[in-house]
Amino acid sequence: RLPGRAGEFGARLAKVPGPLAGVALATALAFALDLRLAHIELPAWRPQALLPALPHGPALGLLAAVLTVTAVASVESLLSAVAIDRMSRRTGDLDRELRGQGLANLVSGLVGGLPVAGGAVRSTANVRAGGRTRWASVLHGVWVLTAALALTGGLRRIPLAALAALVLVVGLQMVSFAHIRKVHRHREFPVYLVTVLGVVAGGVLWGVAIGSGTAVLLALYRLTRAHVDVGTGPDGTVTVQTHGPLTFTTVPRLSRALAGIPAGAEVTVIHDGSFLDHAAYETLHTWRAGHQNAGGRVSMVTRRQDDEVLDPDGTVRAGSSPGPHRCRAWTPWVGHHCIEQQEDPHDRLLDGVRVFQLHTAPLIRPELARLAREGQTPSQLFLTCADSRMVTSMITNSGPGDLFTVRNVGNLVPAPHEPGAADDSVAAAVQYAVEVLEVRSITVCGHSGCGAMKALLDGVHEHPGPPTPLARWLRNGRGSLDRLRRVPAEFAARPAVDVVEQLCITNVVQQLDQLMANPAVERRVEEGTLRLVGMYFDFATAQAYVLDRAAGTFSPVEARTGKPTTGTARHAEGPIGTGPDVRPNTASAERVNVDDRVPVEGGEEGPGLAA
Repeated sequence: RLPGRAGEFGARLAKVPGPLAGVALATALAFALDLRLAHIELPAWRPQALLPALPHGPALGLLAAVLTVTAVASVESLLSAVAIDRMSRRTGDLDRELRGQGLANLVSGLVGGLPVAGGAVRSTANVRAGGRTRWASVLHGVWVLTAALALTGGLRRIPLAALAALVLVVGLQMVSFAHIRKVHRHREFPVYLVTVLGVVAGGVLWGVAIGSGTAVLLALYRLTRAHVDVGTGPDGTVTVQTHGPLTFTTVPRLSRALAGIPAGAEVTVIHDGSFLDHAAYETLHTWRAGHQNAGGRVSMVTRRQDDEVLDPDGTVRAGSSPGPHRCRAWTPWVGHHCIEQQEDPHDRLLDGVRVFQLHTAPLIRPELARLAREGQTPSQLFLTCADSRMVTSMITNSGPGDLFTVRNVGNLVPAPHEPGAADDSVAAAVQYAVEVLEVRSITVCGHSGCGAMKALLDGVHEHPGPPTPLARWLRNGRGSLDRLRRVPAEFAARPAVDVVEQLCITNVVQQLDQLMANPAVERRVEEGTLRLVGMYFDFATAQAYVLDRAAGTFSPVEARTGKPTTGTARHAEGPIGTGPDVRPNTASAERVNVDDRVPVEGGEEGPGLAA
């Protein structure tokens, strides 16, 4: 029984916050050994200090002090807010942060207090302790006030060395090497390094100022590094390729390159899509007019969109897609830039089809022809939400014939025992996939910000009066609501952002249980030939999480070089592809996934989705 008691004691001890234990032990050690160390100094409280007093001194000096404090406190608060937003995977209102800080400093100054600013270290400790809402910050202030009023004797015994070590450890834990690698990959590491050294040597204000200056100098340097490559083909055509932003600093280099092109030649100017200022525009426009007057032909395109002209008037080259539509499928501005232009969504859809026919169809036509002859043989049923942001082929890196996909509002699996809520369409698709296609795994994938889960929490399915089709359908999610109140699902690596996200991941677990009510699923699971997998996709971070049924938590799917992320592997040595030469390889899929198992309800296991 001793190991059991020891384990219970260890579990209780693990609940004690590490920083609190470290500071307590350091304080006890310094007190026991009677070490002469610097301790915290707390000024004695005086009632007259609450009376406001005007500052004394020259006006310019006061203004400089106010602006300095404002700049330092604002920068520190904004940096802290951004860092904590990334840790908690949410987006805060930075303007509100500054307004709140300004009001707090007004009140603090009126009562003789020190300036107020957000603290990254304390906020980090707050988040890691489980703080999720604004009340965590309010409680932090309550504890600080309580400690200042009732625990001054004990606080004065804390060595400053212990607090310095604590701040150092927490600060180092905030350093993200993945972020540093990303900064280095984008060639911004000099700015990062200079800022860090500046903050350490001179403080936050000097560090940010030096880092900003370095960023400006680096940007100016890159503006002068654009270069122009001129090549001549066997048929005499000339290709001019520009790399980097074309500004007035590159005009001499651009003019020399264009001047060396023979008169009357057919020229194609390919720009990489970077910034083009007015001086470079005038140079290109003037040269083009002169070259065409001499009998030559000039076409200007971008490397990103070969059917668009870079001409100043914005006209489209003959032979490219007709109409004013300038947006291509799968660009970051499809959902923003095109909508701002108020283009017809139907035209945008057809343009995407044209792009598919032009670029993608030739590559995958052999594979689709093979699937047309042989029929579909997917190894997975992927059940997910109808949300437009959920692109299953993208997040699973799968191609034609890989996934048998079922989508509905809220990725729900109606249970037969739910009166008035059952729906045979999902059950029919599941039965077809399990009995006819003989899939080896079923994945239920939820996602962040699910509108169906928000509607469930708002009680849409319980509104009085005749139920709407949506309300009737959402009744299938009542089991998820009940489960949320009893045993909500959790993430292994981070807390849920809010109750909506907690319901989203709990709903995945509940739908896996409701899948077992399908007789075909239950039989295959009991035979060990079918595996049930729970997955959750977070849009904000593009991170997928997979359910560990034994632990009851969702863990992030880590990137693995050279290993497929889905159970239908095209090759054992790489991820799923969509090229014309790939072929299914079921033996490779089984070999990859044999050691990656997630137990289903009842403890059964089977091959399926590799985590």
